[in-house]
Amino acid sequence: MNDHSTPLVGIFADDLTGALDAAAPFAARGFRTVVSPNEELPIGANRAEVISVNLGTRHLSSSEIFSRTSQAVTTLVGLGVKVLLNKIDSTLRGNPGVELVAALKTLEGDHAVLCSAYPQNEREIENGILLVSGIPVADTDVGQDQLSPLSSSRVDEIISASLERAGISGEVHVRGAEGGAAITDLLPVVITLNASTDEDLRLLAERLVESSSTALVAGSAGLSVALADVLDLDRFHRRTSSDDLDQLGRKVLVVTASQRQIVDAQFEMLGSQIDIVHAELSVDEALAGVTDESIERMIDVAERVGIVVLRLGKLSTESDLSPDDLLSMANTIVGNLGAAVRQITDAAKPDTLVVIGGDTASGVLDACGVSSLDLRGELQPGTVSGIPVDGTIADTLLITRAGGFGDENSLFELVTLLEFGHNV
Repeated sequence: MNDHSTPLVGIFADDLTGALDAAAPFAARGFRTVVSPNEELPIGANRAEVISVNLGTRHLSSSEIFSRTSQAVTTLVGLGVKVLLNKIDSTLRGNPGVELVAALKTLEGDHAVLCSAYPQNEREIENGILLVSGIPVADTDVGQDQLSPLSSSRVDEIISASLERAGISGEVHVRGAEGGAAITDLLPVVITLNASTDEDLRLLAERLVESSSTALVAGSAGLSVALADVLDLDRFHRRTSSDDLDQLGRKVLVVTASQRQIVDAQFEMLGSQIDIVHAELSVDEALAGVTDESIERMIDVAERVGIVVLRLGKLSTESDLSPDDLLSMANTIVGNLGAAVRQITDAAKPDTLVVIGGDTASGVLDACGVSSLDLRGELQPGTVSGIPVDGTIADTLLITRAGGFGDENSLFELVTLLEFGHNV
């Protein structure tokens, strides 16, 4: 076990699954890793080597982003971190670059690097274009997200548009890897990099670790993997999936409100291979508040041994609601879904809780009163395991991942891992 007295890496993320999957590679390599589901420091931060904080800023105003980021960065730097990692979405949803600029201003720095590539999950950046499974991101269902649509697949254009929406485009220069016009003022610079292989990210990680001062970078969990490898250098026991699965029972509750096409494909594949009990919650009920009758029905289902799936029904794709109204509706849904999960887990006591989607995970942990997680590692790329330190699901194995991750087989592979303790 590492005997560093100060943390090596401080992570501040724009959503909960980001805070978790960015920290997981370090936990998997034996670093003492703690995560907070909100903007406060997690329990045990003073004894940790990797500290990850969820700022929850993906859909917030620029003033709130600046306030939360400045507080987190000041605290993490005060603890002595070597690398500051602004975890952003690998497909650049939300407000990419805004937190990074806020951190730059807080640190009074002159530059920072941004690279959201995650080759293991088919997010690559080639010639300045962000590709998802080889397709320009703006042409995918992720890029056409109702809350965070993308009008371009060029990384520098996506970042510039994000900064313009936040009203801070005049406070920083954005440059692609190929450079640009000469800079004749003293404004800080955000440099966006290409990366299409794990080796590209490893080289970036080495530069960050070797920096003589605290390094500031924005990236996805792919960069976390590279940083963890560079810092680790095979000195630590690498946790395996069986480390957390040996003591598992056989009651697994899977919860998601994700509307991603790939999640639909994952559940279809899972249902074709394994017997599962499926309970669907309608959008109308999730908006109005889940009835006692529905809660009792879902508790009855969840108390059974095996794999139980609780899913939100499909949202209408034809909506004339404004982005603010859509966000308000989404917040209501995840809040009510989280409250339902709280009642279900209180009664059914699952051995393992699997939550797919960052907003869903935030709603669940908030409803269950969880303020800190002891992270254990990764079961799959982007699939994180940990133990809540407090709240009503304390000591339950919690597994989370973002809704857009994995291929159609990944949920089946995860469930097989939970049932048998090994990969298929």
